[in-house]
Amino acid sequence: MIRAVALFRSGGRVPKAVDLATQLRTLDSVKDAYAVFGRYDVIAFLECNDVNELFKSVSEATRMEGIMSSDTLMEILPSQESHEYGRGPFSS
Repeated sequence: MIRAVALFRSGGRVPKAVDLATQLRTLDSVKDAYAVFGRYDVIAFLECNDVNELFKSVSEATRMEGIMSSDTLMEILPSQESHEYGRGPFSS
């Protein structure tokens, strides 16, 4: 299971952001979505089986009318490799 947070910009109009959050909640992988204040207008929480499903879900979301741009933050699961990431000559 992959979890992610998608951040959307819709032009800063609150009614449009509320409508987009409602539309995003209809997507299977979107577990919740809210209109928010700040740099982004809508935030959505996704759960997908794999990266391909996440890509398809975010692609579907960005095709919704009114979404201007998006950023997606994907959860990093702990593993042996992740503990070694960033180990270089200047790591402490």
